[in-house]
Amino acid sequence: MRRIQDADKYSIRAIERAIQVLNCFSFQEKEHTMGELARLASISKPTVFRILQTLEKHKFVSYNPLLHRYSLGIKLFELGGIVFSSLSLRKAASRFLDLLHAKVSYTVLLGALDGGELMILDKREGEDSGILTLQIGRKRPPHFGMLGKTLMAFLPEEEVDNLLDRYPLKKVASRSITDPEKFKRNLRDIRKKGYSHGSSESIEGVTGIGAPIRNHLGEVVAAVGTAFPTFSANNRKIEQTIQLVTETAKEISVALGIGDIPNKGRERRCTFESKTVR
Repeated sequence: MRRIQDADKYSIRAIERAIQVLNCFSFQEKEHTMGELARLASISKPTVFRILQTLEKHKFVSYNPLLHRYSLGIKLFELGGIVFSSLSLRKAASRFLDLLHAKVSYTVLLGALDGGELMILDKREGEDSGILTLQIGRKRPPHFGMLGKTLMAFLPEEEVDNLLDRYPLKKVASRSITDPEKFKRNLRDIRKKGYSHGSSESIEGVTGIGAPIRNHLGEVVAAVGTAFPTFSANNRKIEQTIQLVTETAKEISVALGIGDIPNKGRERRCTFESKTVR
């Protein structure tokens, strides 16, 4: 099979330029004029115009003639739906996320590390949905919230250090951990307990609880968690929620083919891989 390293030898310039244009769109910048796209992609306006005409013809972009602005088209939404529906992890987790959401009524999240960043793979909105603006497909620093800390807790220490170098800890809420050594002690505690629990660390006034999901090899490949306003739950409710979240993580792991919970020697990886269900 051809390796990814050989891609340059087979690349097509026109397609690469089209991808450059598509990559200009983001959650923060959903619309652009042709001039903005030419500047952001470092491609001439005539070339960008031809690319946009082709993409619009095939519904990869949509054009608003009143505002003279382009946005991503319905075709990408359709293709994205195909990708999401084919992910074995997301499919295996779906009904368990529904069950957890029904029991806690809080926002429920499924996430994994992708390219060193936390990616939200699935979400169920809670009664207080306004407290979290995380969108499916959006990426955050690897240490963000209960999911990020849960995933990092099961990485080799060298990999943790590399991620902290790339994404330094910052104070974003009153209880944010900014000291790397204290953060790593917290990760060791999460690994020992088997779940993460923190309040006002990533979002002020929000408590998060997360637990690791393992594949058939016992490797941590994702995390499931729930987030809710800190004031809305007492200690008893938090203990119940921890139990529900950890049980959900185990149920999803079983659905992915795990047998017995692995020993520490097998706790190694938490990088998400897209695999289709056969």
